[in-house]
Amino acid sequence: MQSEAYKLSGCTIVISALGFLLRWLQDMRIQSEDGLAMNAAVSWLVCLVVVAAAAIFAAFMFRYRQYDAPAAPEEALAGRTPVYGVISLLPALLLAVAGLIRIVHVEEDTIWVAMHRICGVATLLGAFGAGTVAMNATRPGQGSARRTGAGMMIVFAVFWLVTAYRDAASDPVVWRYVVEIVAQCVTLLAFYYTAGYFFGVPHPRWAVFTCDLGAMLCIMSAIDQNGLAQSITFAAVAIQLLIWAFVITENFRTKPLTPVRPGELKKAGE
Repeated sequence: MQSEAYKLSGCTIVISALGFLLRWLQDMRIQSEDGLAMNAAVSWLVCLVVVAAAAIFAAFMFRYRQYDAPAAPEEALAGRTPVYGVISLLPALLLAVAGLIRIVHVEEDTIWVAMHRICGVATLLGAFGAGTVAMNATRPGQGSARRTGAGMMIVFAVFWLVTAYRDAASDPVVWRYVVEIVAQCVTLLAFYYTAGYFFGVPHPRWAVFTCDLGAMLCIMSAIDQNGLAQSITFAAVAIQLLIWAFVITENFRTKPLTPVRPGELKKAGE
């Protein structure tokens, strides 16, 4: 299934690049006075790309019904490349940098300074959780560490969403924040479905679907002018979701043929 993982990840990156370009074009055309885009076609194209991406990812998941997915995280999240161990720790490193920036440097026009610093602490917590999951995902007997790390990542995603929403509530320009709010909601779902592996209730296709869709939306949102810490956070989350989607897809396997009993085979011959 490695070829399928490359196909799906490549499709996600191409659509993300298109969405990033459209968001950049849209951001250039926003009027701060009334919150409307000067070129309505760009806004419709942004919506169309998001809906089309969701449909494409859903089609991939429909096709993957013919494959089995391992339920154990040691098998489902095992990377098959020599540098996977280093790559899997990259999101944790980026999240740690974003958390430190959030705590030390708060933008001058920030309304909720304390909330941003709390979000910075939650981001550091998420970085520690991401690192814990990356180091223990495939190690047997580390179920508690995996669950703790996944819980930290979910706590980070919740605080990240709440902080962004509180900032957006005072902004009359809807298009300046709506894509990133949707991205953070899908990210929370992706963390939830992937954490299912660590709590004994895996949802492989839902995990891959939300991870790819969330990664695409995070890449699209990275263009938004919300400060360095927010941009790094979106990049870190996008990389994390792409890694999870690729690895889970890579470890899908062809369903075994249903065994036929000798009596049924004889009956079929008659």
